Amino acid sequence: MKIAIVSTLPPVNTSLSEYGKFLVEGLHGVNDNLEIDVLADVPTETLSDVSEMQLPGLRVMRSWRFNAWNTPFKLALKLMALRPDMVVFNVQFASFGSQKVPAMLGLMTPMLLRQLGFKVVTVLHNLPEAMALDEPYFAKNKLDKWLIQAGGNVATRFLLKSNRLVVTLDKYKRILETKYNARNVEVIGLGSYIAPAASLHIPETKRFLTFGKFGTYKRLEFLLDAFAELSQKHEGLELVIGGADHPSTPGYMDQIQAQYGHLKNVRFIGWIEDEDLPEVIRSAQALLLSYESTAGSSGPLHLAMSQGKAVVAPDFGDFRLVAEEEGVNLMFYTHRDADAFKARLEDIITGAVDLVAVGEQNLKVARAYSSSKTAERYYQLLQDVRLEGVAIPTVSQTAHYVSTGTDERKSPTLNSEFLQTLS
Repeated sequence: MKIAIVSTLPPVNTSLSEYGKFLVEGLHGVNDNLEIDVLADVPTETLSDVSEMQLPGLRVMRSWRFNAWNTPFKLALKLMALRPDMVVFNVQFASFGSQKVPAMLGLMTPMLLRQLGFKVVTVLHNLPEAMALDEPYFAKNKLDKWLIQAGGNVATRFLLKSNRLVVTLDKYKRILETKYNARNVEVIGLGSYIAPAASLHIPETKRFLTFGKFGTYKRLEFLLDAFAELSQKHEGLELVIGGADHPSTPGYMDQIQAQYGHLKNVRFIGWIEDEDLPEVIRSAQALLLSYESTAGSSGPLHLAMSQGKAVVAPDFGDFRLVAEEEGVNLMFYTHRDADAFKARLEDIITGAVDLVAVGEQNLKVARAYSSSKTAERYYQLLQDVRLEGVAIPTVSQTAHYVSTGTDERKSPTLNSEFLQTLS
């Protein structure tokens, strides 16, 4: 089977790039006979050493740009040339742009490809209906909120034109089936990006960890203020912060480091490379998540689970759903309640919580949602969709169908005027 995967991909550190790599590596490991082409995003800034993924049967092509208006046409032309058996999209609602028009155009691409005869599976990581759009980091005002809701409604209908739409939580499927009358939605849990640990490791050092892309709904002020107070009460505490600015909030991490530079037991270690993640996670007693909201199932949460770690998280949104649907043992605190947050940390600091029991439960869940098992579920889904059977058109056939409005299955000639319009 020949697969094309449309996704952002490292070394570009945009949203879902790490999951894109996880998805590519997982599918590649399921079957040696898979041929995979990744149509990835072009870096928005010059990267000194762009080291693309190197695997047998894998090609990475930087084919589209963030916030570009011509993304659907660029991808359509590239895919007509590649003629894959299956096209897989790894997206959330801002994958193709921070500006509304190019973001919407990018999300139209799965529908366009279906009209051109391709088989399409879309993996969607968030839904506007499950997001706190009243918060300023999602919508600036009431008009902006209305535009996001209306645009999200239209974009969701575009994405549902895929042969299958995959979501990561049962709640998302229920929303799509109830509101949109969808009947082509599958649920595949986010899964562990890295292999689950062979055994637990609970360090004696009172070290806590948080990491991600910060500045929007993932913020650090709440966490750092609480940690500064606890540091005065308990000796030997350490907080490690890994990650970078969210693309929408450049300069946020520099601002935070300047504001809290007086805290000598706080270390900012920058972006954590994939190969270093297991050791960094294992060196901490717990992962701390001081999110203001959620916009999909949490990647850092699932990474911490893979190493059998306790996770302190706010008691709302997708965190509650992951605990209920996947059986994760989360240490919840009341959202925005500093005293409740500090109390949960003190449970860990004083030994009131059994980190071994919590870790064993989370490691058990991680093994049930391991990368290999998640990849096998995706592979089986792709096989099922492939058997549904619509022939993939050639470049010249597709150009002819679109330019003439016919649906005949003959051997028309290439319409150069049409291709020039697309390019």
